Amino acid sequence: MECVVFEDSGAGIAAGKAAGMRVVGVGPRAGLHGPDVVVPDLTRVRVEARTDGTLRLHVG
Repeated sequence: MECVVFEDSGAGIAAGKAAGMRVVGVGPRAGLHGPDVVVPDLTRVRVEARTDGTLRLHVG
């Protein structure tokens, strides 16, 4: 996976899904639009740089 979308609007979530991307819905209404994961806000998102040069995204 090369791209992850963080979106709070229905249109943005739909666009990310239509483009074949993983979508993290942000906020209380985001779950109504079918994202892959929902978080209440971005404080629960963490990016980890790995020794092999890749990134790991922690959500939750």
